[in-house]
Amino acid sequence: MEAGDMMLDRKPALLTRHGKQAALAPALADIGWRLSLVDSFDTDSLGTFTGETPRAGSQRDAALAKAKLACELSGLRHGIGSEGSFGGDPWLGSCAWATELLVYWDAAREYAVETWISGPETHYRHWMLHDLDSLPELLRQADFPAHGLIVGRPGEPAFHKSLPDERALRMHLEAHLAAGPLRLETDMRAHRNPTRMAMIARCAEKLAARLASLCPDCGMPGFGEIAPLAGAPCLDCGAPTRQPGVRRWQCPCCLAMRQETLSAPVSPQYCDICNP
Repeated sequence: MEAGDMMLDRKPALLTRHGKQAALAPALADIGWRLSLVDSFDTDSLGTFTGETPRAGSQRDAALAKAKLACELSGLRHGIGSEGSFGGDPWLGSCAWATELLVYWDAAREYAVETWISGPETHYRHWMLHDLDSLPELLRQADFPAHGLIVGRPGEPAFHKSLPDERALRMHLEAHLAAGPLRLETDMRAHRNPTRMAMIARCAEKLAARLASLCPDCGMPGFGEIAPLAGAPCLDCGAPTRQPGVRRWQCPCCLAMRQETLSAPVSPQYCDICNP
């Protein structure tokens, strides 16, 4: 199928059981792509946030595997996989930080397009509950039940991932608190975490923009900016610095590249000669 024919077949399959189609569909619809949902596969078998099933490989490996599975299970040419990662910020590790990745896979041309988004806009926390007196404040901080809560850890008698409301949660806690304090944490599955769903939607906007950008050589979707090359000249001495000196765009399919030299000099503070 050539590029022109491919543009008539803009129906990517999305592999999810966690309602992520709600986050992706609007942005893709804006560029004329219609999602096809694939929910026949248990994506938790590829890894869970709570650790029952460890994720094999990297975040990118998991998202790409989901995109390829979406193609295989649907029989469609295009697949999309989504994978999130949560932890401390990349500087001090003291602030909650989220990274969302979307990967598009073209099974006919066998190439991928990926977009990332990361930041502190996440609802990722945990608490230790010693008694029910502190539960109301915990629920306020957790924004429960709008955001889901997970009780305990895998393998523990108290472990539960799908308590729907405060009554069910309280009954479950009452049954297990006598044995000792309980760990509660935010449920990071997309359908139980609207804050995460909003970040996925922002990532979907980036993916849609990238798919709408066609390669000037082969016409395939995904032409976009990649890492720049260093070498911007120093304002004082003119020597190349480590600051970006060349912007680059590349096609992930045919690898065609375009580049633009940035002639504007940069401050001597970035120069290894003037500021060693």
